[in-house]
Amino acid sequence: MEGKKPRKGLFAGMKLKKKKKKGEKGLTIANKDALGDHDESANLQHGTLGRQEEGEEDLMNSDALSNVFGSLSPKKKRAKLMARIHEEEMKSQNYQIAITIIEARQLVGENIDPVVIIEIGDEKKQTTVKEGTNAPFYNEYFVFDFVGPQVFLFDKIINISVMHNKLIGSMLIGSFKVDVGMVYDQPGHQFCDKWALLTDPADIRTGAKGYLKCDIGVTGKGDAIKATQKTADTEEQIEKNLLIPKGFPSERPWARFYVRIYKAEGLPKMNSSIMANVTKAFIGDSKDLVDPYVVVMFAGQMGRTTVQKNCADPTWHEQIIFKEMFPPLCRRVKIQVWDEGSMNDVALATHFIDLKKISNEQDGDKGFLPTFGPAWINLYGSPRNHSLMDDHQELNEGFGEGVSFRGRLFIQIAVEILSGGAHELKFSSIIKDIKLPSKDKDFKAPKGKDKTEKAGEDHKSASPSDKMNSTEVEVEPFDVPSEIYEEKFEEFLLFGTFFEATMIDRKLGDKPITFEVSVGNFGNITDGASAGAGGKKKTHNGEAEESLLHEGEDEISHDLGVTLISTTPPEKPLITTGNRNYQYLPYNERKPCVCVKSYWGSQTFRLYSSNTLEKMADHLEESLEQVKELIKVSEIASEEKMRTALNDFVSQCRVFITSAEKRRKGSNYTALDKKRLMLFKQELEAMSSDAKGIAQQQKKKIPLDEMMRETQSFIDKIRFLADEPQHTVPDVFIWMLSNHKRVAYARVPAKNILYSPAKEQRGKDCGKVKTHFLKLPGKRPLGWTVQAKVDIYLWLGPASYANSIMENLPVGYETELPSNTNAGHSVMPSPACLLYKTLHLFQLRAHMYQARGLIAADSTGLSDPFAKVTFTSHCQTTKIISQTLSPTWNQMLLFNSIVLHGDREEIAQFPPEIVIELYDDDAVGKAEYIGSTVAAPVVRLADQNYEPPKLSYHPVYCGNLSGGDLLATFELLEIPMSDPERLPPLDPPGAGQFYPVPANIRPVLSKYRVEVLFWGVRELKKVQFLSVDRPQVVIECAGKGVKSSVIQSYKKNPNFSGLADWFEVELPENELLHPPLSICVVDWRAFGRSTLVGTHTINCLKQFLYKTQLSPHATPNRLHIVEIDKVSASPESPQAAELSQEEPFLADHTYDEVEQGQCTVLKPDPYLATVPATEPEHSASDPGKERKQKDLKKSIRRSTKRRKRTIADESAENVIDWWSKYYASVLKMQKARGIFANEEKPEENNQTSDHIALIIEEEPDKKKKEKTLKRKQKETPNLATLQIYEGDLESEFNNFEDWVKTFQLLRGKSNDEVHADSEDRIIGKFKGSFCIYPSPKDGSLLDRGQPRILQGIPPNHSVKVLIRVYIVAAFNLSPADPDGKSDPYIVLRLGNTEIKDRENYIPKQLNPIFGRSFEIQATFPKDSLLTVLIYDHDFVGADDLIGETKIDLENRFYSRHRATCGLQSQYEIEGYNAWHDATKPSEILTKLCKDYRISGPFMRPGEIQVGTKVFKGQTVFTEDENEEPTESYEHLSLKVLHAWEEIPGAGYKLVPEHIETRPLYHKDKPGIEQGRVQMWVDMFPKDMPLPGPPVDISPRKPKGYELRVIIWNTEDVILEDENIFTGQKSSDIYVKGWIKGLEEDKQETDVHYNSLTGEGNFNWRFVFPFHYLPAEKQMVVSKRENIFSLEKTERKIPAELVLQVWDFERLSSDDFLGTLELNLNGFPRAAKTAKSCDLGMAVAASEENKISIFQQKRVRGWWPFIKAGELTGKVEAEFHLVTAEEAEKNPVGKARKEPEPLEKPNRPDTSFSWFVNPFKCLYHLIWRNYKKYIIIGIILLILIIFLVLFIYTLPGAISHRIVIG
Repeated sequence: MEGKKPRKGLFAGMKLKKKKKKGEKGLTIANKDALGDHDESANLQHGTLGRQEEGEEDLMNSDALSNVFGSLSPKKKRAKLMARIHEEEMKSQNYQIAITIIEARQLVGENIDPVVIIEIGDEKKQTTVKEGTNAPFYNEYFVFDFVGPQVFLFDKIINISVMHNKLIGSMLIGSFKVDVGMVYDQPGHQFCDKWALLTDPADIRTGAKGYLKCDIGVTGKGDAIKATQKTADTEEQIEKNLLIPKGFPSERPWARFYVRIYKAEGLPKMNSSIMANVTKAFIGDSKDLVDPYVVVMFAGQMGRTTVQKNCADPTWHEQIIFKEMFPPLCRRVKIQVWDEGSMNDVALATHFIDLKKISNEQDGDKGFLPTFGPAWINLYGSPRNHSLMDDHQELNEGFGEGVSFRGRLFIQIAVEILSGGAHELKFSSIIKDIKLPSKDKDFKAPKGKDKTEKAGEDHKSASPSDKMNSTEVEVEPFDVPSEIYEEKFEEFLLFGTFFEATMIDRKLGDKPITFEVSVGNFGNITDGASAGAGGKKKTHNGEAEESLLHEGEDEISHDLGVTLISTTPPEKPLITTGNRNYQYLPYNERKPCVCVKSYWGSQTFRLYSSNTLEKMADHLEESLEQVKELIKVSEIASEEKMRTALNDFVSQCRVFITSAEKRRKGSNYTALDKKRLMLFKQELEAMSSDAKGIAQQQKKKIPLDEMMRETQSFIDKIRFLADEPQHTVPDVFIWMLSNHKRVAYARVPAKNILYSPAKEQRGKDCGKVKTHFLKLPGKRPLGWTVQAKVDIYLWLGPASYANSIMENLPVGYETELPSNTNAGHSVMPSPACLLYKTLHLFQLRAHMYQARGLIAADSTGLSDPFAKVTFTSHCQTTKIISQTLSPTWNQMLLFNSIVLHGDREEIAQFPPEIVIELYDDDAVGKAEYIGSTVAAPVVRLADQNYEPPKLSYHPVYCGNLSGGDLLATFELLEIPMSDPERLPPLDPPGAGQFYPVPANIRPVLSKYRVEVLFWGVRELKKVQFLSVDRPQVVIECAGKGVKSSVIQSYKKNPNFSGLADWFEVELPENELLHPPLSICVVDWRAFGRSTLVGTHTINCLKQFLYKTQLSPHATPNRLHIVEIDKVSASPESPQAAELSQEEPFLADHTYDEVEQGQCTVLKPDPYLATVPATEPEHSASDPGKERKQKDLKKSIRRSTKRRKRTIADESAENVIDWWSKYYASVLKMQKARGIFANEEKPEENNQTSDHIALIIEEEPDKKKKEKTLKRKQKETPNLATLQIYEGDLESEFNNFEDWVKTFQLLRGKSNDEVHADSEDRIIGKFKGSFCIYPSPKDGSLLDRGQPRILQGIPPNHSVKVLIRVYIVAAFNLSPADPDGKSDPYIVLRLGNTEIKDRENYIPKQLNPIFGRSFEIQATFPKDSLLTVLIYDHDFVGADDLIGETKIDLENRFYSRHRATCGLQSQYEIEGYNAWHDATKPSEILTKLCKDYRISGPFMRPGEIQVGTKVFKGQTVFTEDENEEPTESYEHLSLKVLHAWEEIPGAGYKLVPEHIETRPLYHKDKPGIEQGRVQMWVDMFPKDMPLPGPPVDISPRKPKGYELRVIIWNTEDVILEDENIFTGQKSSDIYVKGWIKGLEEDKQETDVHYNSLTGEGNFNWRFVFPFHYLPAEKQMVVSKRENIFSLEKTERKIPAELVLQVWDFERLSSDDFLGTLELNLNGFPRAAKTAKSCDLGMAVAASEENKISIFQQKRVRGWWPFIKAGELTGKVEAEFHLVTAEEAEKNPVGKARKEPEPLEKPNRPDTSFSWFVNPFKCLYHLIWRNYKKYIIIGIILLILIIFLVLFIYTLPGAISHRIVIG
């Protein structure tokens, strides 16, 4: 019964049961005949009409379903009441995208200079260039700011590419894309320390091009960033830590995404370009003036189809193919239809498809790839006005809600995974996948054709630049089997009746008004002519007949006798009585009707499943709302309700699943429809089994809030499933036209009003009267009001169900047929209007009691609220209450003689709704709107007994803002015809003729006393340009109140002299109805004037209600007994007890130990069960064990001197200082996270991490720790640690509001989103508290002589305090300089003191380590707010503020958590962890016991007793073996203090020594973090002994080192050059070396020329000086970024040495042969010989096989050179590391120079340069190889010469002889 009333509020249903039952009876009788007839006729109809398969499917099983869902959809005549008038709108928000580029690894390429470029939209930023490395380290931080609606921001693509930087044009190595929405959906809105896989979009076959490690975070206003400490881990597993969302596979294959565009229809014919309109005027409207084409955008790429000229129903048949890795990191496909214009193209409409909705990520056969259609998508956008310019163009581009139908598009999406290379794509596979709704035989042709086309394409271009292998978008035509078009069209009827049209905005004037109802283009009077979608019926010969709506109108009306009229007759509006701003249409007894006929595909089953799911979600949601209401009343009832809701849900799931299984899947099911059915089944099965588990709770008791959280997650899941991506019938639009101009609209989703004979499939508003508030189209201005309120009955359904159109109309009507129907044909004509002849008189009483939490509309920060109550055509206004946000009107508005038409029983059940609007009255100008709500009255008919209604709260909304609550109730009383005076009596009107709310309706009051603690006011800003000097606080509640004393001088002492006061007030006994309490601060000025400074309203007083406690003696006894039982276990950390239940593994260890200690604790007593887990050590009673324990402690407590010597830190000479402790703490925090991550389910991990950090924190010498951390223990020495909080200290300790609360005083308007929560409204703060309790009967004022509120409150006189502020470091600061860096320095402000640390700025750094401490003398309360500001240092112009954080020191100082100085984890007298509080642990303990009136502490050897608790531990210590033992209780006292919250009567956890991480904010970017600062504050009162010197946290100076590298020899270097003559291979080898980051100090050996075997001899020394921080294992590099930099930038980077081997070229550039990168902290051990040196030793070196030069100091051996993953040479080198001091003492020369020169290498004779020694070259190259040929040649030559000479001289000689002879 309860569910039937459409009412809000707690008491709405309770007292109406009787009435309702009666009402129902009446209703049944009145409607009986109608119902009976209908059923039979409906069945007949089914037999005859051609809807057999659909019909059977829908009605199948409907009884089973209807039974289960019966409770869900009771027969209501009115839709569910909605309190909100305006829906959520898209609003612009600020977003910040922060990206840290950390490093890259495994980049592809040789000797590359990588630079990373980040592009988001049009913004582009880049890192510095790193030279010659495949693993560059950047650690650079970038921030992008965006303003805009969330939806658009989330579509932006973050494109990160790594380029190889060249002088002329850079070359892309690889890139990576992710959309912003994907990042925002991650836990913490960020990817942290993840490796992005880089690929080359131009060549997808080649696979990974490298990995880039980065952080990407997106923060909106108010999103908290999770700060994470970075780990420098060399051996990271990249594959396990890829940048992909959880659940994605690490290997993502490439895939093709096909988007097929078939056709569109019903596009707007009108071209919006002006030129076209002119041509139209000339030519006349003969053809469509639209030239459409489709643009598809996905993953940052865009494809577009061809343009179809002059066609509003174009056919494209083109497919657009994207290639992207699957699953893609970009989720939305954006589909836009554009119109090509002569001047510019215009978007016609935009649609988004979310891949998440059309795919399922689950593994195995459950999941499915994205698939869609072929199906229609409906496009919406701006109204189709034929005006010259479109005012609402942005609606067509996807901004805002579309206000009219713009046509629809037939598309299909499919994905094909590319398994092998991109070549072997068979198109057939995808066609198999898609299963077009057709038979296979029609497919043969296209299949074959496609194959041949593809093959042809392959032969044409098989070059690597082939389009196939790049991610370029391809657009190509495809063939379509004719079957796809033969979609079964089905006739749909849309029927509507207007019952009321009121609240029409007066601005429209008195022109006649009509309403138009349209679905698609049907019924649209401007464009109806095109009848667009489906309007063209195909005739048999395949030509489309032009729209039936005009030519064939008669035949249609003959078919069904339905007159088609989509508009109401025009009527002139009348002015509403009592409110001139609104008009109404006099639809009194005549209710006009509209009826539109349309044709759509018969896929209504999609909407039916959607509706069923929607109903399940609504049912759960309503139950959840009721549970929330019930909680306030009783726990048990609410749990019961929750259970029944879940059980209902389980049975609904079961029924839905069985009916889904029985469905016949017709030919009209697409692949996605089938998959979605499966998905529904899986998801609902999973959810229902979860729900069963929760409802029955077999395993463990689930708390109620957990149950509610789970239920909420079910609701969200179902809502996600119910959203149907494949559209069928478009949404219905209701437009109001004034004088034929479109003015305002409402959009109704088709599924909400869709009829189905099965109840659960019917739309929730089908056949119900629903109130629609019409909106202005497009961007609505702020503070816009309602344009009209329309009550309309809508019914949409297949024409075959036409008989049930009128079924659910309010009874009592007669139909009036339109004049023009020929009654002869009509079967069931549609009425032109309904006549309700019977009328009833009612009186409405609006009991307006009060409101709370209203919006401030005046500059004072208050409003002058009054309410307007509108009911039908009447309106009345309450009185104005000035200057308040919680007005109590206590006024009854009386509406006499209201006429309502229809059946009185039905009016009683479903009365019209009442609209209540709240306004702020302004003296000048018109009243300002501050919110509204909708309510339903309680109806009482004349023959019923009168029962006064109960007041209830109605939520008020102003646009998007929540605007408070209204406490009111409304009753509608029937005026009896016989005796009009017989109405319940009224209270007599008070002054001004206002009727008060009758006493029997007003809440019952009783006397309460309100005690107020006035502490002081803080941070008051100027008011009206004058600063506040004499403030006073006025507290007011329910008309009574109290004032504080006036502060005489705010500047000198802002505290009140009178601490407490009280007043008596009458409050309702029902706590839920308590009025708000307001705090006003006024300032007294000269001549007795006072000004309002600011106000604060407390809406819920529950927190201040004083609960009477048990008598003080009742509790400790029980505890005392427990104490004796449990042998004084003292938990180390507050959360330990909880942990023992959460982490099973911890508990196991502990129980083992307890057993060894023969402890008596192990009783199955629930109270004790949590204790042993916390500290097994103390509960041990075995003396042997204690001795062991003492020895262990002794070793820990040894003097720090000895400890210094034993710690095996990196490089033994490192001294332990505060930073050692800091890094140990950071490490511990990470380890704690790490361990738990392994052992637990990841969901719990994030909640428990804080506790864990605490556990392991406190004392590192626990056995427990040894057990859980055994592996890790070896690595780190036992250092004392401190607690690092990831947030600020306030959030850990509840804002330190344990003694006083801080209320923000507000001033100024809050009536628009910009100001609603802006910082500017806060004008100051009031510190105080309240205590509310029923007045004591005897009127006694005091409880033990003082007000209860003063118990435990310190005196508020001024205190002098010494404050020490330690600023450790800052992270991720927002860049303030144009180069993306900042030069941060610290400024502290406290009162009038300002400390500027400008000279210590840190240049060009976004993660500065400050390590600064400051001392300030302060006086509380005057200087209680410490502001830490980080500024950016500029040489020119003023310094910019980066961000600031404010700390209320006073709250910390007085807090019971003792936040003055954190308790260290161990007590030590000297050294890095020396006790730095002014008082020792034992003194602190004594003082605390005194303050809390706890007996103790009693110190006895080996134990301390506090109250009833005994703590055991060591109290005797020996410094050295030979010294006397000394007694000290400090260590044990410290242990007691750490466990302080468990001591009965204390109960507050004391603040440990800590570092807090505070977010920095900037007022220009409210709510968005600008970085974080790590710091802590110590405070010491001046009247106590002063503390020792401040802790030294100055940053460690990096140590100077010198690395000496001797390159002895190389072997097996690949040979690059070939000899021209001989073809012999050789290389001119030399070696280059540098330390990364210090590239300018590159050193090279000389060249070993003509190495023929790859051997090179060098004996060459490189000397690299560098600076290094051993503790952080990082090198510090200071250098100028570029020529224009004024100062050096300091960077921390890992120390890595790069050695490269090159081939020297004289005339061209040298050839790169191979590289070796060694991380000096851990590089592979050297091979002893060149033979044993191979590739494996470098690539696959494990942790054990790595050595650190910082430990080894000297290493020699062989290492491999690598190029492109192959071994290209080996080098024999020697490394020697010395500190800077040693280097000064024993210097060495570079190369082979003095001192300590190296001898020249013994190179073979062949090693020289031909260019310098040509003769040597001849000798070596020619002589040595061709010696014998040359010798033989020379001998031959001599012989030949001899012969020639011989022959030549012979004749002469002979003749000479003859002559002489």
